[in-house]
Amino acid sequence: MKLASVPWTTLTLLLAVLTACVPQAGQGNQNNLELSPNQAYLPFQTGIQWTYLPQDSAPNDPPYRLTVLGPAPFGDQLAVKYRFAGRGVQKDYYRQIGPAGVRLLGYEDAVSSAVTRFNPPMLEYPPESQIATGSRWGGTTTVETTLYPPNAKPQVIYKETIEYNYRIVGKEKVRVRGGEFEVFRVQFEAKGSTGAVDSREIWFVPGVGEIRTKEGFVLVTRNFG
Repeated sequence: MKLASVPWTTLTLLLAVLTACVPQAGQGNQNNLELSPNQAYLPFQTGIQWTYLPQDSAPNDPPYRLTVLGPAPFGDQLAVKYRFAGRGVQKDYYRQIGPAGVRLLGYEDAVSSAVTRFNPPMLEYPPESQIATGSRWGGTTTVETTLYPPNAKPQVIYKETIEYNYRIVGKEKVRVRGGEFEVFRVQFEAKGSTGAVDSREIWFVPGVGEIRTKEGFVLVTRNFG
């Protein structure tokens, strides 16, 4: 069901970040943080930061930053809040991380005053034991975006049910500005009601996070590990 004429490109932006969050511009790896064992899969300690740039950017281009702000409510559920900011963008992503994997509940866009919810939450990553070449996971979720304009009633501007799938297609060494990593290459696909398919590739390292995000941003610095 579409409540507004929203192009497929908008949906792909809603899905993108999916865990692909981008960090606060850092001063290198200053004040490195140590992770506790239960954070070895996807770091969620308050204060952790990653810095990213688009893959073809110049080194001095303004970066995007992903910062863990800590536990926070999202609707009636408790989650870990990740802030993605830079170049006039600020989005807060809400994830639940546990034995069942990493679930994205939704995110808030500070610029547009919109909130996007995934019902049920999107499974971004399965249990750590399932991270291996050939693994697949996914599901169906309803994406709903509500606009909260100042001094006006909230308005649902987008609603659609999508199918999404992840597949680990291989493991290889890559070198980016943030260092050399042995990454899992994760293929992501999403299909909306029109049948259009959006396909992206992510590079993921347990204990570090995303080296390359869905949007094509690559890791520049981090303040842990």
